Amino acid sequence: MKIPYSWLAELVDNIPPAEETARLLTMRGFEVEGMESPGEPIKDIFVAKLLKTSPHPDADKLTLCQVADGEKEYEIVCGASNMKAGDTVALAHIGTVLPGNFKLEKRKIRGIYSQGMLCSTRELGLGDDHSGIMILPESYKIGARLIDEMGLNETVFDLNVTPNRPDALCVIGVAREVATYINSAIRLPQAWPIPPQNEPDFIPSVTLEDEDLCLRYTAVVIKDIHIGPSPDWMVRRLDACGVRSINNVVDATNYVLMEYGQPLHAFDLDKLEEQRIVVRRAKAGEKLTTIDGDERELDESMLVIADAKNPVAVAGIMGGLDSEVSESTTSLLLESAYFDPSSVRRTSKRLGLSSEASYRFERGVDFETVIPASWRCAQLIVELAGGAVAGKMGVADSSDAERLNDLKGRTLTLRYSFCDRLLGKSVPREEIERILLSLHCTVEVKNGEQIILRAPAFRNDLRREADLIEEIARLHGYENFTPTLPVAPVKAPEPRAIDRNLTQQLRAYLTDAGLDEAVTLSFADPNTLQTFMLEAGDIANDKTTLLNPIKSNEAVMKTTLLPALLQCAKHNMAHQNSDFGLFEFARRYLPANGEVEEKHTLAAVIVGNPGSGWRNSKTEMDFFDLKGVVEGMLKISELRRYRLLAGPKCLHPKRGAVIEEKKHVIGYFGELHPAVAEQYELTGRVLVFEIDLHPLSDALRASAIKYRPFSAFPAIKRDLALLVPQEITSRQVEDIIRKESGEILEELALFDYYRGKQVPQGKVSLAFRMTYRSAVETLKEETIDAVCDTILTRLQSKLDVQLRS
Repeated sequence: MKIPYSWLAELVDNIPPAEETARLLTMRGFEVEGMESPGEPIKDIFVAKLLKTSPHPDADKLTLCQVADGEKEYEIVCGASNMKAGDTVALAHIGTVLPGNFKLEKRKIRGIYSQGMLCSTRELGLGDDHSGIMILPESYKIGARLIDEMGLNETVFDLNVTPNRPDALCVIGVAREVATYINSAIRLPQAWPIPPQNEPDFIPSVTLEDEDLCLRYTAVVIKDIHIGPSPDWMVRRLDACGVRSINNVVDATNYVLMEYGQPLHAFDLDKLEEQRIVVRRAKAGEKLTTIDGDERELDESMLVIADAKNPVAVAGIMGGLDSEVSESTTSLLLESAYFDPSSVRRTSKRLGLSSEASYRFERGVDFETVIPASWRCAQLIVELAGGAVAGKMGVADSSDAERLNDLKGRTLTLRYSFCDRLLGKSVPREEIERILLSLHCTVEVKNGEQIILRAPAFRNDLRREADLIEEIARLHGYENFTPTLPVAPVKAPEPRAIDRNLTQQLRAYLTDAGLDEAVTLSFADPNTLQTFMLEAGDIANDKTTLLNPIKSNEAVMKTTLLPALLQCAKHNMAHQNSDFGLFEFARRYLPANGEVEEKHTLAAVIVGNPGSGWRNSKTEMDFFDLKGVVEGMLKISELRRYRLLAGPKCLHPKRGAVIEEKKHVIGYFGELHPAVAEQYELTGRVLVFEIDLHPLSDALRASAIKYRPFSAFPAIKRDLALLVPQEITSRQVEDIIRKESGEILEELALFDYYRGKQVPQGKVSLAFRMTYRSAVETLKEETIDAVCDTILTRLQSKLDVQLRS
């Protein structure tokens, strides 16, 4: 927004120089993005008197002009013909740089040297007229700079006003701010009711049908006006604000808009049906051609200003073409109103139409300024266009007393102790009160602990105690606060870090196996866990609910990664992808001692055979393939001591396992339970695993990598085919074999599993291959035979395992 410094100087006593005013505004939250001088490009143009004219001796269309600038006379060759002796003109001397970076040089024109140039409006960038040179008012002082006489020698601030401060979208609002900074007084323009000069009992007819969208509407009728151009002072001031001059009536409304921040609109009274106003919602199918010439289709959600029959304006946005003020207008109705901000914003977006008026109404204008701004504009119109006010002002207010009272300023309480705590320093009580009074707040109650006050109507951003404290900080000066680091009252639990090497190795391992990494949201559907068939006491059932979720199906933090991966699997299968694997490194959010613990987790879902190819033609992976993948990951982490137990409820009852380490469950893997797979519309065998990465990371950190030379001695291999009770796990058998074999056992592998006719009922056949090697000697067959006998004896006594014959 552009604000002329001279306009501010008219309103603020003892205002600092422009540069200091710009610094103060920026330091207090109103960034001055630029400082412009409208007269800078023509600062070297002077006012001169045309003494006489004569024809050019060698050119019919050129004129010799004798001009004087108060000190010296000059002969100018000019191509215009609209001037005469005695006129006041704009003179550019030799060497002057004109707008467009054109430097004037002395040169001959048809044999005669021209000692300067008489300028037109367009050549000086002051308008589009190029039909002749500028003829200046006789009151301009000869020899003075043109910008001084035209009032262009001033500074214009390009101000960035934040969206929460609509009160500062006008000169008075910015003047209030400057006066507050320097503790000075502000002189407001006079805006009093104009006594009617005719029809004293006449009141314009205003009907307010939709009070929820328009809380106040005022109308003033002015008759016997004459439409014409505005005076130079108003044109220059509006131009400095970036507003184009149209005519004296429209310019008056724009002038008050820039002065008070209150949008106004003038209707041609004779073009209003029955000369009355109805504020209502648009009817279905109604259309209105706005003053920009475009026809707008309205709907029933939009507020319009109508006459007795048709809409004549889109409320708060733009007037209609048929009722606008024109050169033939002699009577007008002046509108000033308060429209509901959300209604104006909604209508503006739907119509794709915005204006200076809607920009302010959307943010909220000052309710108490509606009437004074109307009288101020009426005064200007009478001054500039003549005429007289007919009767009294028509005012229609909403019957919602609570909303009206709220718009007149809120009552707020400021606690001194809370102010000190929020600011981090103690501001003197006298300084706080001075600042609040400078904001035009009215103190209602004051004691040693708090102050109760009423905020001014124009500060609709002051809604709560923290807003007052923010203003105290802003006006006390941010530069007066010493930066300090905040001290947290409670130390948040630090999540255990995961070894980076571990995640890198696991990522490479799974990628080599044909799986792809996935990334899903940290939020989950509250109903997901019900379909996932977790155990009744599973900690993952304890959900952490978000206070303000974006969606209802993303209202809790994830306690397990698999539901999100299964949704991805569902999407892939729906797109005819039947061989894939997805894995994800992410956090689970689990309750722990009243806090939320973040557990780094690795999970995966596998469908078909993601690593299929000419060397691996298997149609789909099974439980044992998955077991190999999981054990490979555990081997990478150097986690050696673990047990595999029966799987959880969400897995197939015969094809799932839980991983237990030091009597703590750290994960599970297996084939997904058919009932769960059906919930996600997945067909075929679906393999999953989910593992807590913290034990794996701890194991990797604890493992010491030691070099062990290869043994130079030969190995001895033994195979044992065992009949094992079906309730005994292979891990239990392996533990005994390892214990009895000692350090010479180099490798142990289960290479066969069989259940059939040749195996007694209730038992399974497990075949293990043991590789024995010593680092110091060649092992003897008798030694290994003795070890195997010990193993068989121990298996039979502990687990009822027998050697299969």
